[in-house]
Amino acid sequence: MDRFLSILLILILLLPGILVNAEEVDNEYIILSIAGDVMMDSSVRSQVNKHGYDYPWEMVKEHFQKSHLGIVNLETSITRRGTKWPDKAFNFRSDPKNLNPMKEAGVDVVTLANNHILDYSNQGFIDTLDHLKRRSIPYAGGGRNKAEALEGTIIEKEGVKIGVLSFSRVVPDVRWYATNKRPGIVGAYDCCTQDMMKRIKEMKEEVDILVLSLHWGVERSTKPRKQEIAVAKNAIDAGADVIMGHHPHVLQGIEIYKDKPIFYSLGNFVFGGRDKLTRTTMIGQINIKDKQIHSVEIIPCKIVNGRPVFVIEKEKAQAINHIRNLSKPFKTSINKDGIINIAK
Repeated sequence: MDRFLSILLILILLLPGILVNAEEVDNEYIILSIAGDVMMDSSVRSQVNKHGYDYPWEMVKEHFQKSHLGIVNLETSITRRGTKWPDKAFNFRSDPKNLNPMKEAGVDVVTLANNHILDYSNQGFIDTLDHLKRRSIPYAGGGRNKAEALEGTIIEKEGVKIGVLSFSRVVPDVRWYATNKRPGIVGAYDCCTQDMMKRIKEMKEEVDILVLSLHWGVERSTKPRKQEIAVAKNAIDAGADVIMGHHPHVLQGIEIYKDKPIFYSLGNFVFGGRDKLTRTTMIGQINIKDKQIHSVEIIPCKIVNGRPVFVIEKEKAQAINHIRNLSKPFKTSINKDGIINIAK
């Protein structure tokens, strides 16, 4: 018994040192966390009305707050005004009071190039830009004119410059495209990729890591199409380091191309879900060391009453295996903990 107590005492004395060492290891990395579609309307609005504006982020905010940079796709107008864009099955509009809790939860940048950001007309879109700027939330993919929509944003963390660009291959109406005189978003259809590739090359000269957000694909399809795969690889060839895909409302596989991760679809995040497939989601964590991508970690979640919740133990193992199966066509090696090692 005395021997056991002696060993226990030694371990207690050593524990602070062990914790410091673990913390030092963590501090070697810049952590970038990305997630999919976010909107606070429809069924999510009902939950927010019941539980408050912090509700969507309560279960995952600790992760984002510990990350150096958090990025999501904002798939809703942020406004109390505007008229619905006609002939759309769904029009999303979220109260501006949702933005402060989102920012406080650790979301640092939002992408805007998607098929819902102008759901409440140009007025609702301009309100969205104004509310984001008022709260100092940087955005990419939309603007008061084409130049602003193409500009993107650059954030520096611990000496690492991270750029974010956003384009959409799902555009409901040609009047959604930003021009020199009209607000709107920028597209990633084949007719527009020249502008996109040019901007990628320009921004890559200014940053260490470039995140390209792409709204694309077929809703509820768990497989990317050939055209999405081709665009992603061309973008990486042009200088992109991370492809952040969304729109299908379900997860798709992850491919590593030239040591750069392609998340073909991150699925829903803060969103209503009709079934298990659309309620299965994840956070993509990119670990950066010496200004290079060192590894990728899958953080599996499920959507419960409109908000993401971490899954653990058996459910986590099943979720990781689901993503592993989706990624098999790309020969992506994902270990049991959901880690993809990239650094050689």
